[in-house]
Amino acid sequence: MSVQEATVFDPIQANDIDAELERSLTNEWDAKIMTYPNERFPFNEWILNRVRMMGFPVEDLSYFHEVVPQAETYRVTKQLCADTNLPEFRRLLNGFVRQVVVPKGKLRQPVAVQRYMNVRIMLPSTPELYFPLHTGLLYGHGIASRSLWMPFVDVTADEDKTRSMQIIPIKKSRELTKYAISNRLTMAGMTEVWGKHAHQIKAGPGSCCLFSQEHIHGSGMPNSTGKTRISMDFRIAEGMYGDLLGRKMPAGYFHLIPDTEEEEERLAKLPPRELQYNNGKQHIFYVANNTSATFCIPVHLQRYMLVDYAEKKKITRDYELFDLEDMLHCPTLLHLVEDRNANIVMYSIFALPEVEADRNHLLETSLKRGNIIHFVNEDLQLVNADDLATIKHYLAFAKFGHSRLPIGLPLSETTRDYFGKWNETVQQYQ
Repeated sequence: MSVQEATVFDPIQANDIDAELERSLTNEWDAKIMTYPNERFPFNEWILNRVRMMGFPVEDLSYFHEVVPQAETYRVTKQLCADTNLPEFRRLLNGFVRQVVVPKGKLRQPVAVQRYMNVRIMLPSTPELYFPLHTGLLYGHGIASRSLWMPFVDVTADEDKTRSMQIIPIKKSRELTKYAISNRLTMAGMTEVWGKHAHQIKAGPGSCCLFSQEHIHGSGMPNSTGKTRISMDFRIAEGMYGDLLGRKMPAGYFHLIPDTEEEEERLAKLPPRELQYNNGKQHIFYVANNTSATFCIPVHLQRYMLVDYAEKKKITRDYELFDLEDMLHCPTLLHLVEDRNANIVMYSIFALPEVEADRNHLLETSLKRGNIIHFVNEDLQLVNADDLATIKHYLAFAKFGHSRLPIGLPLSETTRDYFGKWNETVQQYQ
């Protein structure tokens, strides 16, 4: 069956949302190669040095597999991902985004960047370990999120095809994605159909690829070059589309970066946050399903995150309270803020009331009373006036309370189907 003969299925695309977004995705972000000064932003050298600091004397990342045991590769990969949240790396990355990506990608500030980079190591000796062709939308990313793929080795030669990433231009990707969904293609089927249209990304240190969540991309095949490929990819979001980020919530998945170098420098001089957590008060866990963003998150999963957070931050776990469902003003949370002299540990800033005046009252009252609120999913803490401004900034970025869809849900036909599936039944029980 040809693509044209496929059953009609229309997942929502950028061209259905916003003309300027569509223009951007089909121009600057349509699988375009972007160059940057590697001497100013030596990401490949930074990664190489981190590998060496783990005790592996690698000289050339292309021959990583000759030095690092295969059994250690996954651990090294995850450590490198964690290391991308180190202050020194974030300063380097934030400068790169401000000075290179924003102007060349024609983005508008404020922008937020993925909290942890995806560092990927593709060995030539593990034919079963490669990323299939896919799109970001099919992995829960939002329509307005932008992606950047950056190899730390040179994959510009034709013979490097199988260790590079493959990609399909956006308009063909849209067509092929509809075809795959409508025809219920298997992974093998998608690899076969999509692979015929994919081309090799030719880049290396000092260059990267800009693309969107609608682009079909991935390795699609084992690395048969005899050389290792190490790369990094991450996503960037503009504030004007902060409510079109799918399941990747601002503040949790995306972190706002300072708009200027001066602001970054000021923030870097602040004292370590752990020193400000100990105010001698007890900690009460708060779990709830009272907002659109938390409605479907089981309280026991919230609790697991709260416990893990408390252990990492070395804060006490003294008590737990639930909020009352269907009461969108969150009366239990209001009680904790106004009547209890204790710190609060809660799942997310998106567990605050969706009415701006209500949540501002909670945040400002807690700050005045000297009670700390810990927001676990975002790793944010309300301790001082700067924290209050940051939290409000994130909520405004996400358009919380007036977003086009509940925060944390993708914009797709499937979302519409889920919302409409039980409408008739619910109406019968009103």
